[in-house]
Amino acid sequence: MRSERRPLSPETSEFARARVSAELGMRHQRDQAARTVAARAHDADDLRGLLDMLGLEAGARS
Repeated sequence: MRSERRPLSPETSEFARARVSAELGMRHQRDQAARTVAARAHDADDLRGLLDMLGLEAGARS
């Protein structure tokens, strides 16, 4: 038995757009935070420790 795809209701569609927008905003904030930490770190070990402490990743996009 296959399930049929139904079009999204306006409420579901609005929720999906809001969720994507929030995810993109959070990604931007995390990337910006990682760049700020990288600019302030004294050396590579300091950078790794700070990023780890803050739960950030080193591969921030620009």
